[in-house]
Amino acid sequence: MRIEVDGRPATAEQVASTDGHFTAMQVRGGGVQGLAHHLSRLDAAHREIFGQPLDGDRVRHLVRHALAGQADASVRVVLRDPEHVAVQVADPRRPPAHPQHLRSVPYLRPFAHLKHLGGFAQAEWARRARREGYDDALLVGPDGAVAESTTANVGFLEPDGDVVWPTAPHLRGTGLALVAATSPSGSRPVHLQDLAGVAGAFLVNSIGIVAVASVDGAPLPDAAARVEAVRSAVAAVPWDAV
Repeated sequence: MRIEVDGRPATAEQVASTDGHFTAMQVRGGGVQGLAHHLSRLDAAHREIFGQPLDGDRVRHLVRHALAGQADASVRVVLRDPEHVAVQVADPRRPPAHPQHLRSVPYLRPFAHLKHLGGFAQAEWARRARREGYDDALLVGPDGAVAESTTANVGFLEPDGDVVWPTAPHLRGTGLALVAATSPSGSRPVHLQDLAGVAGAFLVNSIGIVAVASVDGAPLPDAAARVEAVRSAVAAVPWDAV
């Protein structure tokens, strides 16, 4: 991994803070799917947290500089203060190869609409779920309302194939935005007891889309064909040059 701040190699002091916000994106062939969503979300979060806008063209320039011609990569743009832009470049990532088994946990991210730093609690829930043989944790409210996984949005499939997004507090991820723009979608409260009636489920984030096989050991319908249709629709979205 390499990290630059404002186009120069980062110092330890510049990357030590867990305050601030970020976006994570996959770069392929020098392009990003839904780049406008990433930049818009960064600007909105910057205005809310720091009280000032964030120049999207500057962010793109700094990402290009940090990539240094690398065509495929995982990139994080991190804002720890109002002025300085950190860009992390690492190897590209792929979604899990198998449908995911989730364990529900009683936790909602604070300020869930922001992709903020300092996510110890959700990471710890993910670790605990994996120690118990699950792939990840599913975050739910005190009334059992489903929100999201620790690092992805969760979409539920209606019998007619439409996608339902839970309305419990969650981050509106860039992957969610791409699915919502390419597949019939709607939002409503979804509770754990409702999962017996869904036609399938999937997780989506900037890394990709993967089906959900079970929640708390209860299997969900095999919706491989429907999830593949959602994935194919997103795959047709052009990749925007950084």
